[in-house]
Amino acid sequence: MHDWLAAQTMARPDGVALVIDDTTFTFRALNERVAGFAARLAAAGTQRGGVLGILLPNRLEAALAVYAAARLGVTLALLNTRLTPAELDGQIARAACSLLVCDSETLGVALELNGAPPMVCVDPVDRPPVIRLDQLPADTVENYRAGTITLDDPFAIMFTSGTSGTPRGALLTYGAIFASAMGSAYRIGVLPHDRWLCVLPLYHVGGVSILLRSCLYGTAVDLWRRFEPDAILQRLYAAPVTLISLVPTMLYRLLERHDPATPPCALRLALLGGAATPPDLAERAAHLGWPVATTYGLTEAASQVATALPEDVRRKPGSVGKPLIFSQVRVVDESGRDQAPGMYGEIIVGGPTLMQGYLGDMPLERAPDGDAWFATGDIGYLDADGDLWVVQRRSDLIISGGENIYPSEIEQVVRAHPAVADAAVIGVPSPEWGQQVGAVLVLRDATVHIDDILAFCRTRLAGYKLPRIVRVVDELPRTASGKLQRAGLRELLGEGETGRQGERGGGGDRERGRYGDKNNNAPRTGSLQEGI
Repeated sequence: MHDWLAAQTMARPDGVALVIDDTTFTFRALNERVAGFAARLAAAGTQRGGVLGILLPNRLEAALAVYAAARLGVTLALLNTRLTPAELDGQIARAACSLLVCDSETLGVALELNGAPPMVCVDPVDRPPVIRLDQLPADTVENYRAGTITLDDPFAIMFTSGTSGTPRGALLTYGAIFASAMGSAYRIGVLPHDRWLCVLPLYHVGGVSILLRSCLYGTAVDLWRRFEPDAILQRLYAAPVTLISLVPTMLYRLLERHDPATPPCALRLALLGGAATPPDLAERAAHLGWPVATTYGLTEAASQVATALPEDVRRKPGSVGKPLIFSQVRVVDESGRDQAPGMYGEIIVGGPTLMQGYLGDMPLERAPDGDAWFATGDIGYLDADGDLWVVQRRSDLIISGGENIYPSEIEQVVRAHPAVADAAVIGVPSPEWGQQVGAVLVLRDATVHIDDILAFCRTRLAGYKLPRIVRVVDELPRTASGKLQRAGLRELLGEGETGRQGERGGGGDRERGRYGDKNNNAPRTGSLQEGI
């Protein structure tokens, strides 16, 4: 079949496809830009069947790369622009990228990579041996005005944290994206003049899925480089934006600036994903007239798995609703048996939206009908109506502002400081970010300043992974068997300090049980998800 942008260009060439930096592209105009972009990357040596690394913020060229993948016959590796060179090195090597696309904003990090592939910069920056995109020939553009794909073709490698704490590359096919787009459309609806505001980064499945879904639907995307609350509110009131995808932190900030008397009149749905949506946040938004839909999803399932529409959110605050069409959700005990309604267990997901598998692992085992099951590691339950409630995130994963953070990665970096004898990291509740990183340290050298340790970490970790609350103790709380006592860590960080200022950290919560009845010791925490 034709790639989706080429097909939509034939179907409605003059329809609005993309709005970015106040520039509007029709499907015809966007298709032409993609053709030129693909021709230049081909001239740079991009080979069919290879992997093209994309290290770009939300900008036009990032969108062009998403659509150009089908024209070039490549798999994209969508890389997090907030990572350090050390973090990116491993991902680029595992994905076996043959070319890396960057811009003036990410070029500095790209140049610090060890053994990086050839690099193309989309901005006119002269930094040999980096290749400038505008200096590459596009005389073969006619060959790239359309491409062909099958639903089994790989689309992208999306890096997400695995159960080991090491980021893992989920390989998503066009078929998984297509099934997810159809399931979402059946749940939230599609209108001819829909305009979806995308402020989520395109290296997250919740961001890139908006580009591909809207292309399939023949509707418009309003793409933003970064989250600017005042500017986004102005756009919501001034432009016909009908859909917006947010993480709860973003909605929290928008509502801080919101006039309760005048909700955005064109907005028909605000999808909340990427992290836990506190029931009181959803209730406040509903009170102000915001049509909030809470979602549960994950990168490995190409985004949405279940969604509660606004009326469901008002009726059952904390639920993420029923699975989308084509998606299947079960809650099982430790032996893999289905749990009765109201009983806690592990959430497993099935259906055609699932990834092929992780890089370096065997593909997911699939039944004759092509479906497979994926164990999410999340704990929840189904109620008597079949609505899903998610109780607890994967083991000790920290989710701060929609970003997944594994404590083991931070602990390894902190322990590498010569003054640190031991370290433990957990998530501490934050009303704005959902969670923030808290660290409990045992020091070899009591004279070292916390700021020095944080400065050491800052060169090795993305900013959102840095500890925000730090407590120094003589020894870490452990059980008789030597395991860390999470409850003890939370109690310590309830009295924690942050750097030089000595700010007091927020209190911790009780350690929660893994399984049990819904009235047991694992209180509901609302919806939890990686993608929208």
